[in-house]
Amino acid sequence: MSTPWQFVILLLLGMSCHAGTIGGIRASTADPGFPKNASTNDPEVKKAARTTVYAYNNMSNDSFLFKELEIEKAMIQVVKGIKYLLRTRIARTVCKKNMKDILDECDFQQRKPLKQIFTCYSEVWKISWLHIEAVSVLECTQGLGIQRLQGPRRSL
Repeated sequence: MSTPWQFVILLLLGMSCHAGTIGGIRASTADPGFPKNASTNDPEVKKAARTTVYAYNNMSNDSFLFKELEIEKAMIQVVKGIKYLLRTRIARTVCKKNMKDILDECDFQQRKPLKQIFTCYSEVWKISWLHIEAVSVLECTQGLGIQRLQGPRRSL
């Protein structure tokens, strides 16, 4: 004799066999662990882009600070926290590294040869419960050259 609970368990087991579908309708458009597109206007994406800029400024030998000019593409991936995969254009500002200016108040360089713009690909991992935010990949290009900047690697 079967009980109502056994019927519910069998029903749930049967639903889970349909590879993420419920009644023939897929529950999600992205499989867990795979990157998915994110809005470039998302505040968390903007924070990740700023983290990329800080990493660039800390690793570059340039005497001027850079800041993000535009976030061209953003993706997020849930892997031991959230990984932001970003393509960001960064540009040189008028603020020198030895100045204590707030980056938001720094204007971009307007005249060559000081005006420089790089397109950077970065991966920023944020593990909020451990208070960790680290740039694990940072590659920037200007024209044909690739500039790989590597800082201390953290195992996440």
